[in-house]
Amino acid sequence: MLALLFCLLLAGGCAPGLGGGSSRLSGFSLPTEDTGPPLNHTEIAAMHTTGHVDKGLSAAAMRDVEREYKRYLRTHRKVIHAASQRAQPYMDQVRATFRSHGMPEELAWLGIVESGYRCEARSSAGAAGVWQFMPRTGQQYGLTQDWWSDDRLDVLRSTEAAAAYLRKLHGDFGDWPTAIAAYNAGEGKLGRALRGTGSRDFFAASSRNHMLDDKEQLRAETVQYVPRFLAVAKIMRNLPQLGFDGVRTGGSPGMARLTAPPGTDLSGLADACRLSREDFAAHNRHHKRSITDTGRTTFVYVPEKHAGQAQAFLASEKNRQYAGWGAVQVQSGADSWKKISRRTGVSVAALRAVNPGAESLRAGQTILVPRSADMSAAAVAALDSRPARPAPKGAGAGVPAARSRQAEDQGGRVHRLAAGESLGVVARMYRVDTELLRAYNRIEDPRRLRAGLLLRIPGAAEGAAAAGSTRQMAENTAGGGNRQIHTVQDRDSLWKIARTYNVSVEDLKRWNSVDEKNLRVGASLVVRP
Repeated sequence: MLALLFCLLLAGGCAPGLGGGSSRLSGFSLPTEDTGPPLNHTEIAAMHTTGHVDKGLSAAAMRDVEREYKRYLRTHRKVIHAASQRAQPYMDQVRATFRSHGMPEELAWLGIVESGYRCEARSSAGAAGVWQFMPRTGQQYGLTQDWWSDDRLDVLRSTEAAAAYLRKLHGDFGDWPTAIAAYNAGEGKLGRALRGTGSRDFFAASSRNHMLDDKEQLRAETVQYVPRFLAVAKIMRNLPQLGFDGVRTGGSPGMARLTAPPGTDLSGLADACRLSREDFAAHNRHHKRSITDTGRTTFVYVPEKHAGQAQAFLASEKNRQYAGWGAVQVQSGADSWKKISRRTGVSVAALRAVNPGAESLRAGQTILVPRSADMSAAAVAALDSRPARPAPKGAGAGVPAARSRQAEDQGGRVHRLAAGESLGVVARMYRVDTELLRAYNRIEDPRRLRAGLLLRIPGAAEGAAAAGSTRQMAENTAGGGNRQIHTVQDRDSLWKIARTYNVSVEDLKRWNSVDEKNLRVGASLVVRP
């Protein structure tokens, strides 16, 4: 495939990427000659600095790197500036990810060559994100792509996948320039080029590329890709000396990565952080809906200065209103938002708000509604055969009208919990305080309620007695009821454990004061504090 190279930044060319496919931007050709004045002494000195990846280059390889280096400095300075500033909020965490894998930090700059650090970047071949993963390769490295989200657009999640893939390629090919070439061309394509030219590394194969037939030759994009990355690495290593704004690290303003519970209201989270929807979405492109997946925890990103506000919202009852919702398919072409509203007691406006763009419904369409909604064609037909009845007063979102009437018929003293209902929904239905309802029923963890549970609804006098136990209940819950421990197994790594429990490597390090060097088999790690 062809990874997107500054296509949206007016830079030159697109490089092939993960998976070994191919596509080229129409009407574009890479420059064939150097332009502009010669390099000055400062630029020459910067070019000859080396890191782990570009050490020991041959004179021929350095000529290729110098050509790309000069092109960026002379004709694409705005591209380097824009990409480096876009990378800055994530750079501390991206570098830490590569360090946690025992890999050179300078690999973080490969994201500039792939996409200009645009998390929304997409190529015509289907690659996406900062690291330009093709769908299949992304799935192989744990990047979920479904109706809810596309983890290829999650900067840090995809960085973890890219680090794992690059480490695998380094193990296969033995050196970083060759591993980087394989990341671009595809490991199969590069492996055949090495065998066909009798070469041991990328630079040798590149110099003998003419020996291969047209089908087996490395594409021009791949031949230029490694020198291009090495040139970018030299520039990023010396930004101030070369007249660019530096990328601040270590305490620089960055992004906080937070774990969002299932069904998190992203619009509500943006409002809690006092961020515009556009600004919030710019850092959370991986979420396709205004609500996160109701079946699993996910990651969200907010500027670090808003992390406290975000955490408070994520832990609050305000973020529970969609806990009982789910993605379902419309079963009947005769269904409509109005009919779903009659079956669920949720207003048409509320249903449309969480399903933007779906003005009308069609059979087979996936929408977000309360899980308790009967979407069968029979339910739609039955509704058509009887007149509409207004939802009872006090019915909450996601609470079917029939079940609400049943609760009222019982005098408001006992409520049988329906599938998809939360404690907050029931509290709003009976106009009682959520914490009071929780204490009155001695519920330690409201997230573990099961359908069919009978809840006692306190009256005024009973509520006063129950209120006294609310604080103690909260203290008991805070005592570790949800704490989860993982025992380290042979061949476990922090990345593997983090992926298993859907948390970040940095979280594991912070919770356990551990890193890859002191990770020991048999140790107990907190994976859910």
